[in-house]
Formats: sequence, structure tokens, C-alpha cells
Amino acid sequence: MNRALSNSRFRLRLQGDYAVSLLLLAVLFDIRQNYWSPRTECLFVTGSFDHRLFDKVSSMPKTRTRGWEQWLPKLAEAGLSGDHQRLEQLLITMVRRVRGESPELSQELGALLAQYSTNHGGLRWANVGPPPSDRDEGFALVRDETPFGALAPVLPPEVFETIDQFVRERQKSQQLFSEGFLPPSSLLLTGSPGTGKTMLARWLAATLGLPLLVQDLAVSISSFLGKTGFNLRRTLDYARGRPCVLLLDEFDAIAKRRNDDSELGELKRIVNVLLKELEDWPTSSVLVAATNHPDLLDTAIGRRFHVVLDLPLPGWSERSKILERAAGRFSEQIPAEFLDACATIVEGRTGADIDALMQAAVRRHIITETSMIQGILIELRKRSGQRFDGKTVGFFVRALNEASQNKFTVRELASFFGKSASTIQHHLKKEAKVG
Repeated sequence: MNRALSNSRFRLRLQGDYAVSLLLLAVLFDIRQNYWSPRTECLFVTGSFDHRLFDKVSSMPKTRTRGWEQWLPKLAEAGLSGDHQRLEQLLITMVRRVRGESPELSQELGALLAQYSTNHGGLRWANVGPPPSDRDEGFALVRDETPFGALAPVLPPEVFETIDQFVRERQKSQQLFSEGFLPPSSLLLTGSPGTGKTMLARWLAATLGLPLLVQDLAVSISSFLGKTGFNLRRTLDYARGRPCVLLLDEFDAIAKRRNDDSELGELKRIVNVLLKELEDWPTSSVLVAATNHPDLLDTAIGRRFHVVLDLPLPGWSERSKILERAAGRFSEQIPAEFLDACATIVEGRTGADIDALMQAAVRRHIITETSMIQGILIELRKRSGQRFDGKTVGFFVRALNEASQNKFTVRELASFFGKSASTIQHHLKKEAKVG
């Protein structure tokens, strides 16, 4: 690092290890109280520093330095031992205490904390080595699935607002650090399969500009005593060593309730490890856990996450957006009323199911030149598990007519289903008789 901090009173030039550089900044407040000559200049070189800096500190009036004397040993211990998490916690506390007396100092400390805690380009994270692997099989414990241009899942506004706030707090971490607050760094996602948990983790990594590491459960979990916990620790240590988004999918497999008598003692120890890791998780990385079964999680797990978010099944508006986005440029060939009716018909299905349905219809349209409308109807029928016989046609005719609130004429419905107008009229009259 080569960073110059200057004002009219002094210049302090730092170069070298982040931890010790921040240690020197602990003296910055007293420097600004005019106890140093305006000509004072301290040059810090990688691996060593000018002892005269501390000679000056020791000669400061005791009334001004007594408050800082208790901090310097703690900062020195954390910095020289490489305990970055402890160092950040100490500096956050310092920022809060000096905010009123020296706003400029708190701003500079906040900027440095933001730079080296959330910036993946910091020197602190260089040379972390290859991903950890299973010692017996040699398979990697994590997969690098860094996304490029990942799409955000279509979520209800109130749910997406929570995620957007999470991202904004990460992106504006300097403001939080300067006020003595930490940005959020952990997120627990719950919801049914196909509601967008993995997709959201990919989008989060892409938006924050961080690599996405995904734990490989098939490799990590072992029947040998102690091996699962060992693999998990190595995965977490690796994610700690570099700014990234770590996704622990199927989280319930490693974070089950400890009062479950059917589970082995090792899994209970793993939960204890996770609880400790979540408490001390660094702000440089984001830990995302996802589960389809939140009821299986240990009761203490949820409280350790900064944000717990349940992803619901898509509502009508979300279903319509998913269908339109999945159709891409071919959405122009689908009448808006028809698309809206389809969004009503697929109620109760997950976003992944709806997306797959439309993409299958698009592929059918491209390969067989079937119209988009007919392709969608075929996919709806296939996914309903029904044959396209007279009864099934009648069901979809009535469902589409009801979902569109009778916006389609008999002729239009006939063209959609490839049937005669009289057949469509027959099914609609049958509906009226039933009603």
C-alpha cells in the first residue's frame, strides 16, 4: 500500500502491511492536536517503522495521550498477530469515540476500513492460494462460479427492497465505517426450491463485483468421524482469506438442530463451529446460506445472520414478468392479454418452473415453427400431466377465458387451440351450464 495522508499541519506517508499501517493511524488524533511540529514527517517502510514516531508519542502531555495509551497495546497485538477481525473491531470502536472530537480522522479511518475490508483489490488478500481440496480424494471443496452479467431474480418489491438495502450498505461501507458501524456480511435465504435463492446469490456477487464460491456438499460431507467439520473449517478459512461471496447451499445439511437425538455428535459440533464463524465473519466477504427447510435449522443459527429473508412463490405480477423475460424477443409474438392469462393459470408454481415452461415454448417455436401461443399451450398441458384430448382442451379453453376475463373472442380462442369455432363455443357453453 502507498497512501499519503496530508493536511496543513503534517504529512504521514504509509507503505506496507495494512494492519501495522492502521496501528500507526491510532496516533493520528494526537498529531492533529498540535503536539507535533508542522514539519514532522514519518516514513513507514514495509516491514519496519521509524521508532521516532513512538518517541514523540511518549513525550506527549499525559492529559492528551492517556486515553490512547490503552488502545495502542491492543492495536499492536491485533496488527502484529495478523488478527484482522480484531483490528477492525478495535478501529470501529475508536471511530465512534473520536467522531465528535475529530470528524476528519474518523472519515479517514472509515475510508481505510472500507478500502481494505470490502475492496477485493486490497493487498491484504493477495496470494491466498488455490481452493482447498479433500485430502483423500483430491476434489475441490468449493467451486468458483463467478457470474458474468447475472440477472436479478424477479421478487416482490418488499423482498427486493431488503436485498437492495443490503447491497447499498455494502457499497457505501465507508460512510458506515466513518460513523463506527459495520456493513452487513451475512445473509440467510429460505424458501421453496425454485424460488431464486441460488440466482439471488449469483446476482449479489455480480453486483458487488466479487467472486462467487459455492461449497460442494458432495465432497465436503463425509462418513468419517471429524472429516466433515475439518472440510467445513477449511472452506470457511479460504473464504475468509479473500473478498468473495460464499454460498452454503442446502444449509440444513450442516446446521441442523442440536436437540435432534437422531444426529451424530459431530454434526452438533459443526453447528457450534458455524455459530462462532458467523459471529466473527469478516466484513470483507459475504456469507450466504440457503435452505429449503428452515424448520430443520438450529434455533440459534438465524440470530447470527445480519439478514434473514424468505423468498415466497411469485405473485401474479412477478409471474408475468418471469414469462416475459424468459420469452426474450419472442415476447412480441404473444398478445399481452394472453401472457397475463398465462400468469394467472400458472399460479402456485415457482419462478424456476415458470421460466422453464416459457423457455421450452421458445425452443419449440424455433425448432418446429410452432406459434408461440401454441407452444405455450403445449407446455402448459405437458406440465399439467394431462393429455390434450377433448376434456383437456375444454379445461384450458375455460381457464384461459376466465383468466383473461373474457377478453378473447371465440375466433381468437379457436386459433390459439387449432380447433373450430364451434368446438370452442361448445366448451364455453359447457362452462356456462356448469356455472
